[in-house]
Amino acid sequence: MTRGSGESRLRSAVLTQAWERIDGVEVLSSADGGPLTRTIKKIIDPLVIRTAARPRLGRPVLDPATAAELTGLLLADADRLRATAAWFTHLKRQRRALRITAGNVQDVCFPLAYELATGFGSPGPDAAETAAAALRDLHGEDGAVGVDQLAAYLADPRHSAGLTAELRRRWQAETAVPQDITALQAFVDGLSDSAWRALADSAAGHALGLMLRQPGGARALSEVVQEVSGLPAPDLGLQRGDRTAVPPLNRNGETGTELLERSVERRVRATLRRLTPDERGSVEDLVDDELTRVAAGFGLGLPALAACFALGVVLAPALRPLDGAAPGGVPEFARQLNAQVAREGYVLHARRALAGATPLTPRPDAELLRDLREFAKHFLGRLWVRLHGFDVRGDLPAEAADVRDLVTGVVRSTSLDLRTKVRRALMARLPELEAVS
Repeated sequence: MTRGSGESRLRSAVLTQAWERIDGVEVLSSADGGPLTRTIKKIIDPLVIRTAARPRLGRPVLDPATAAELTGLLLADADRLRATAAWFTHLKRQRRALRITAGNVQDVCFPLAYELATGFGSPGPDAAETAAAALRDLHGEDGAVGVDQLAAYLADPRHSAGLTAELRRRWQAETAVPQDITALQAFVDGLSDSAWRALADSAAGHALGLMLRQPGGARALSEVVQEVSGLPAPDLGLQRGDRTAVPPLNRNGETGTELLERSVERRVRATLRRLTPDERGSVEDLVDDELTRVAAGFGLGLPALAACFALGVVLAPALRPLDGAAPGGVPEFARQLNAQVAREGYVLHARRALAGATPLTPRPDAELLRDLREFAKHFLGRLWVRLHGFDVRGDLPAEAADVRDLVTGVVRSTSLDLRTKVRRALMARLPELEAVS
């Protein structure tokens, strides 16, 4: 069997060649540079490629088109795989500290590391605490409901059909309400306490979220965003198509990473990480609470939190650090947020070295530039996760300053995550940049 462009290839060879193009995943790799067998079994096939939904990509021999599709899916997930590798290191360390010996460390921690990478991105300053909490949840410490019990409950045929039917019933019961963006526009313009109270008490956030479920929902939301922000809405990573699909019950039913189409299982797993054992109810109650939350606009049960996310949606298009200052007509708060990132040294250097009209290198890093150009999508992903945590705990921003601090903090943490990626990319290109500087 040849490796010519028109010939079929062994799947293992395709995986190895693609994997070798991803740096920072050594702990998930074998001695020859390809992915470990358990990496394929526990991460790549079920979570990245999703061979259960795409069986053609799991065949031992792939034709050129299928090999290209497999390669594209793996490389598109490179950032999350790097974060997974980093989280796995923390999980191993905390597993030893907690003296957990149940199960093979790779079998147990590979999927958990990928889940943490999905929810949190690259490990931050509180990574050790987060990893320890995730392990305690997984192993059911102190009689707590663990993620293994959750998965078993959702996969049990005695429950799954009824839960899926109930999810659809609640989803369909939430009908679109008349859209009035007056309160949202007033808060964006003034950021006052009175404007926040009016917005928090309104149905504006839920209405925008429910709008996305109607035919033409993506276009309708884009029109609202442009009216408030003065900018067209880019792909914000909210849903795959023109309207939001009903999220699946189980993780293996997910077809992408879009925020509003995450499975009930993934959302409840996040809840388990956020609540202490004493704060948790039964697995049945946790799932029931999440079914209600999923059915609400933007997947957030409390109207004030849905309003916060709506605010993030209309601010997000202005977050384009590679373009420099936001154009005229953009709300002042959005201009300040963009400036906060655009003036970062790493952004200025990336703009000059890689993204300018005459970049310093003839081979600009396409993946890095995509991350920076999709800053709005990364920001909204982190904001939604933060608001979901608030929803689980019943917390609400009390004043306009709390909302401003929340949004500003999420922009900052998103920027810090990207700074690490940019620094890594620039260091890899250092010989090229030095040669032309």
